[in-house]
Amino acid sequence: MMDMVVKLPSVNPVILVCTALLCSLAFLYVRSRSGRHSSSELPPSPWRLPIIGNLHQLGGNAYQSLHALSLEHGPLMLVHFGLVPMFVVSSGELAREVLKNREVEFPGRLNTEAYRILFEGGEDKLFSPSWTQTRKICVIEVLSPKRVQALQFIREEEVASMVAKLRRLADERHSPADLSDLFLTLASTIFSRAVLGLESAEQGGRESNRVIGQLVREASSLLNDVVASGAYIPALSWLDNLRGLYRKTKRVSQAINEFLDRVIDERLEIRRRSETGEGGEQETGDPKYFVDILLELQGRKDVMGGHELTRKEIRAILLVMFIAGIESSTLTLEMTMKELVKNPRIMRKLQQEIRSVVGNKSEIHQSDLSQMEYLKCVVKETLRFHVALMVTRQASNKDSNLGGFKIPANAAVVINMWAIHRDPATWDRPMEFMPERFLNTRYDYTGQDDKYFPFSLGRRICPGVQFAMFSIEYALANVLCWFDWKLPNEICAQSFGMSDDQNLPLRLMPLPFAPASQI
Repeated sequence: MMDMVVKLPSVNPVILVCTALLCSLAFLYVRSRSGRHSSSELPPSPWRLPIIGNLHQLGGNAYQSLHALSLEHGPLMLVHFGLVPMFVVSSGELAREVLKNREVEFPGRLNTEAYRILFEGGEDKLFSPSWTQTRKICVIEVLSPKRVQALQFIREEEVASMVAKLRRLADERHSPADLSDLFLTLASTIFSRAVLGLESAEQGGRESNRVIGQLVREASSLLNDVVASGAYIPALSWLDNLRGLYRKTKRVSQAINEFLDRVIDERLEIRRRSETGEGGEQETGDPKYFVDILLELQGRKDVMGGHELTRKEIRAILLVMFIAGIESSTLTLEMTMKELVKNPRIMRKLQQEIRSVVGNKSEIHQSDLSQMEYLKCVVKETLRFHVALMVTRQASNKDSNLGGFKIPANAAVVINMWAIHRDPATWDRPMEFMPERFLNTRYDYTGQDDKYFPFSLGRRICPGVQFAMFSIEYALANVLCWFDWKLPNEICAQSFGMSDDQNLPLRLMPLPFAPASQI
C-alpha cells in the first residue's frame, strides 16, 4: 500500500476558456498576493498566467511536465496550480529533508473536498502525524510479518483461482486474457478477505468482493478527478457541482460506510458468538483478519495511549488500506506485464529463473520467492519506472527554509518522485526499463535512501509494503511460470505500449506451459 499520490488530469479546454474571461479582473488580485513574499526569498518560478497559473504548462502527465520545468528552474521551484502555489521538489536530497529529516516541519497532507467527504473530515488516520500511536499499532499488530504470513493461504487460493481462469482461456487458444481486469479482481479479493474477512468467490463471497472493489475504484477515481477545477481555482468550484462530482462523492462515501459498518457488525457478532460458544466460527488457531485486530484494539486504551478507537476511525483506516493497496498492487502487476511483453529478453530471463526454482513441482510455494532474485529486480524496476508519481505534503503553520529558499507557512510541497527516479545523476540510462540495475545493490522496497523510495521515506513509509510485495511477487511468479505470453494478432508489437493511458486494458494471449515431468 503506497503513500497516496497526486494524479493531475490534463487541462480541460472548457475550463481554460472560462478562466480566460476572468483574467483581466483577477490580475491585480493575483499580483497583490504574490507580493507577500520577496521574490528573492522564494524558489525560482516559471512565468504564469493570471488565475490558471501554470496549469496550461502541465499537459497530459503533470509529473513529466514538472520534470521538464525543473530542468530549467532547478530542483526546487514554485509552480502555481491555478491560484494554489505549489513548491515542487525534484531532488532526492531535498525529498529526504521533507519526508524524513524534517518531517515535523512538513507534517500535513493536502486534502481536497472529495478527500474530506470520503474520509469524513479529511483525516487519514493511518498517516496523520497526530496518530503516530495508531500507526505504530497498525504496523505491530495488523501488518506484522507474523500476521502477513498467517494470511498466506488467501494469496495462494486467489492466485490459484486466477491461474485456473487463465488455463481455461489458454485451452481455447483464441481468446486474449484481460489482465487488467484479472489483476484488479485479484487485488480486490485478496484485500477484501485479508482486511475484512470476506469469503472467497468459491465460498459465496463473489458479490461482496465485487461491491467493495467497485466502491474503492469509484472512490479512487473521485479523489483524482475532483481536483480538476475547484480545488485549484475556487471560483470554478461550481463546475464540480454542475458535473455532480460532490454529490457522487457523498453517495460513494455513504455506500462505503454502510458496507464497512455491515462487515464490522458481522465480525462483532462472530466474536460474540465465539466467546459465548454459540457458533465457534473463530476457534483457536483460526486467522484473525485486519478488522478483527482493530476491533480488539478498540477498547484497549492502555495500548492506544489513553485513546479509544471509534467506529469512524476504524472505517478510515480500513478505507485507506483498500484505496492504497488495491490501486498500487493492480498497477504494479499490470505495468510489469506490459514491460515484459515490450522486452522479450527480460521476460525470457525471468521465466527461466522462476521455472528453474519451481522445477517439477506442480505449485509455487511462498518460500520459493526468496530464491527469485531477478523477479525482485523486475518489480523494483517497475516501481521505479511506473508506479511512484508525486506525493504531497503541507508545511506547518510556521515559515521554514528548504534548499536555501523560504517555504511559507501551510504551503503545499509536491515531491516529484517520477523525476527523482529518473535522475541521470543517479541512474544509468534512466529512461530505459533495465531490471539488472538492481542486481547486487542495497536498494529495497522500503526506500531508506534519497535515490529510490517507491513507498515514501521516514516514519510515514507505507506500513503495508510486505503484504503488498508478497502478493505481487507471488502472482507474477505464477503467471510467468505456467504461461507464455504473446500479443493478440491485431496488436503490432512495435506499437504496443506507445500510449501511457493506463485506462486501456492490457489484453494478452496466454499459452499453456507445464514442467517436463507433467507433459
